[in-house]
Amino acid sequence: MFNLVKKGMTKEEKMQQVLDWIEEADAVVIGGASGMSTANGFDYYNQHTPFFEEHFGDFGKIYGEGSAWNLLYHHYRNDEERWAYMARSGAVMLDLPVGKTYTDLYELVKHKDHYIITTNQDAQFSKVFDINKIFTIQGDAHWMQCSERCSPEIYPSEETLHRLNASIVDGKLKTEDVPRCPKCGAVMEPWVKSFIFQYGDYWNKEADKYKAYLEKHKNEKILFLGLGIGRMTPEFIKHPFINMTYGFENARCAFLNMGEPEPMKEVADKTIALNVDILETLDQMVNLQKERASSMKNGNVDRKAVVNA
Repeated sequence: MFNLVKKGMTKEEKMQQVLDWIEEADAVVIGGASGMSTANGFDYYNQHTPFFEEHFGDFGKIYGEGSAWNLLYHHYRNDEERWAYMARSGAVMLDLPVGKTYTDLYELVKHKDHYIITTNQDAQFSKVFDINKIFTIQGDAHWMQCSERCSPEIYPSEETLHRLNASIVDGKLKTEDVPRCPKCGAVMEPWVKSFIFQYGDYWNKEADKYKAYLEKHKNEKILFLGLGIGRMTPEFIKHPFINMTYGFENARCAFLNMGEPEPMKEVADKTIALNVDILETLDQMVNLQKERASSMKNGNVDRKAVVNA
């Protein structure tokens, strides 16, 4: 049985507790949201950041917007303008190097049975984790769909996005370059959550795999590890994690995020809440894990020394 959470724990003690849970877990379910990418400087939401100016500054000047989020929902005059931005946005996501938060997280759990559910659409998880263990519940940049949903199919987007991004002139595409459905001829859409999101065969298959993983491990020692989950869409990851931690006898939960509140009283003894900078804290946890491994190898485990290292 996992240890329960003690009251008044320091940040270092909480990190050590999470590391204990990772080591003891039969399964680790990772929930990743936008804070995982923002911590690396991949900021799609805030205004006029260095990230925005580097990758989308030209669009910002043309369309009078200051963030990638605003450009996504800008009222473009036509498909040529809108798809120019969609192509730039998708190509940037696919081409960005993997962020350190993701590589550090991988180091922490690579030796454990794990599965990932993410609301992120930027393909960062798939650059380091096994794509067969990732449920992108809101879609991602790797795919496109028909705007009319004429079929349940989704289509690979990488070649199209890179080709279109190279064809942008003054913030727009030629009419003939706007991607269209190979079945009905309607304009294509990125396969990301919207009012026309395609819950088709691929999404249902991935959802079933995730549900099967939870069902397989629900009676075992299962750790729910949530990272970078804010207040925009808690219903996809955070609320289910809390509910399962409450309902599964052997479950534990840890949330890491800037501004993370204290856990609900119903699960307070089974949940660690770390109000932290994820980039800094994951790096610290990787170093603590290495210190532990070194101490174990030398046959001298001194938890206090490791914490204060």
